[in-house]
Amino acid sequence: MPSIFRARTPVAASAETLFDFHSDPHNLTKVMPPTLTLVSLQTEGPAQEGRLIELHCRDWGVIPLRWLCRWKTVQRPHLLVDEIVKGPFALFEHQHRFEPLSPNKCLMSDTVTYQWGRSWWGRLVSETAVRFYLTLLFKFRHYRTRTWAAQQVGSPPA
Repeated sequence: MPSIFRARTPVAASAETLFDFHSDPHNLTKVMPPTLTLVSLQTEGPAQEGRLIELHCRDWGVIPLRWLCRWKTVQRPHLLVDEIVKGPFALFEHQHRFEPLSPNKCLMSDTVTYQWGRSWWGRLVSETAVRFYLTLLFKFRHYRTRTWAAQQVGSPPA
């Protein structure tokens, strides 16, 4: 049974601006925590349904992470969905939603449906260690996204 993680934050940017930012895989390094290092990124460009993204990262400098992901859904400017094709999870689907609150502010929501392993052990790891990691990861990602958006308009983060 998959686990579900959700995170939401208001951002001082339009849905279009945030969609464009998150649809470009090269911006990933702008929201990655300092413990995670991008070794290589291969893609043919910004989000397009069916387009692949290959990531090689190192967490804490020593843990190698290899992901092959595919853009599953691209609906500008409100929805991006990427899914794992090959990597450390049996299931990993990440939905990015951008809901306008005003012309220059939106609610950014991330929903991750994931499963680490298929046994009771995998469920235990998913609901403890992975959930804890995702909580920290998305707190940082949302902070960095708010900071990036504020720099675009010269105001403090929302």
